[in-house]
Amino acid sequence: MKRPGILFLPAITILAAFFNLPLIWVFVLSFMGSDPTGEVANEFTLANYARFLGDSYYLNDLLWRTIRMAAIATAFSVVIGYIGAFLIVRSKPRVQTWLILLVMLPLWVNLVVRTLSLMVVLGRTGPVNQFLVAIGITDRPLALLYTETSVVIGMVQVAVPFVVMSIYGVLQSIPRQLEHAAMTVGAPPVQAFRRVTLPLSMPGILAGSVLAFGINVESFVVPILLGGGRVRFMSVAAYETATVSNNLPFAAAIGMILLVVTMVMLAAYQWAIHSASRQRPAL
Repeated sequence: MKRPGILFLPAITILAAFFNLPLIWVFVLSFMGSDPTGEVANEFTLANYARFLGDSYYLNDLLWRTIRMAAIATAFSVVIGYIGAFLIVRSKPRVQTWLILLVMLPLWVNLVVRTLSLMVVLGRTGPVNQFLVAIGITDRPLALLYTETSVVIGMVQVAVPFVVMSIYGVLQSIPRQLEHAAMTVGAPPVQAFRRVTLPLSMPGILAGSVLAFGINVESFVVPILLGGGRVRFMSVAAYETATVSNNLPFAAAIGMILLVVTMVMLAAYQWAIHSASRQRPAL
C-alpha cells in the first residue's frame, strides 16, 4: 500500500527540528523569570509581558516606531515596485529579461554590503549631499545618516525587488486586450488602467505588500547600520536585551510580541486577499 504522506516526513522533521522546537522554547522562555546575574529562573511569570506592555517606552518608542516605519517603507516599496513591474511588463521581451536581471541583481549581493554602500551614498561627503549642495538646495551637507529617513530608505531598497517580482507575475497574466477593450468604448488610458488593470493586479499588490512588511518589520541589519543606535527597532532591542543586558526571558518576550504583530498582519493579508479574489472579475 502506497503512503504518499511518508514523502513529506523528512521535510516535516527538518522544519520541526530547526524552526518549531526553537520557537516553542522561545515561547516558554518568555514566561520565565531572570535574576540580576542573568540566570534564568524556572518559574512561570507574566512579568516580562507586563513590563513591555506597561512601559510607554516599549509601546510608543519601540513597538509603534517599528510598525510605523515598516508601514511607511512598505508603502514606498509598493509604489516603486508597482511602477517598476508595470514598466517591465510593458517593455519588449528582450528588454524584460535585462530589466528583471537588474531587479534581481541586488539580491545577489550581501545585505551588509548593500547597506554599507548606502551609508556611503547618504554620508556627508556622499553623492546625495554633493548633489544637494551643487544645485543650491542646501549650503552645507545634511545629516542624512542615523535618522528614521535613512532607515526607511534602507528598508525600501531591501524590499523593492520582492515587490517587483510579486506584482510582475500578476501583471503579466492580465490580457492587454481587456485594457484595449476599455479604451475602445471610450475610456481614457488612465481610467482604463484604474478600472481594469489596477483591480486585476490587486492580489499581486497585496502579496508584495505583506512580503515587504514582513521583511521590514523584522529588519535587523538596516536599523543597526543606518540607524546607528539612534533608531530603535524591536529586533535590535531583542538582540541587545539578550546579549548586552543578558536578560534572555525578556528578549524572548520581545521576540514573541514581534511575532504576534507579524502574524496579525498575515491574518489581515489573508482576509484582504480573499476579499480581492471575490471582487476580481473573471478573465
